[in-house]
Amino acid sequence: MERKVQVWLAAGGALVAAVTLFATCGGCGRHGADGKPAATSGLAVDGAVPVDAGPPPRSEIQWEAAKGGEVEDLALLAVSEGAAGLVEAAKDPELRPTALRALAYARGYAQLPFLAEVASARDDAEAAVALDAVVEIAARPRRQEDPEDAEELKTACAGLLALARDAPKPRTRRVQAIRALRMLPCTRADVPTDLDAK
Repeated sequence: MERKVQVWLAAGGALVAAVTLFATCGGCGRHGADGKPAATSGLAVDGAVPVDAGPPPRSEIQWEAAKGGEVEDLALLAVSEGAAGLVEAAKDPELRPTALRALAYARGYAQLPFLAEVASARDDAEAAVALDAVVEIAARPRRQEDPEDAEELKTACAGLLALARDAPKPRTRRVQAIRALRMLPCTRADVPTDLDAK
């Protein structure tokens, strides 16, 4: 009787081992129509990158979060991408609205010429977002690295001044441009006053 019990235990152990091996292997030995090993979720094939490589890259997560428009998410995206990265991303129609908003929180003045250009373009909605970003940048305290963007600042001031003096442009745009010009370290001598409250 004792001998039979030992045999059953040994057989049971072998069965458990076989089941475990099969479950672990999963797609081992399976091949696709092209004769190559079929890709399996989470498993590398011939040293290739796993199909399920984990969560998406950090920047993708930040872009998705920033679409909600929360200041904290936009600021994190601006730190991650930088002004140049956001300007480049704005070429993508899907990323453009978020990129324009996030530019308000990118350091320095490198993004100002691009924002001034968008502010003067035809799209009223984009112009409003761009001008909000410009005013946000103009209102923040000066930083030590700002002088490095002197040429960009000069270009942006010229663009904003042209917008402020462009009478046919919508009043709201001109007012925002004037606000920004008065807060930025631009030459203020030529800033129009015709829209000032009387």
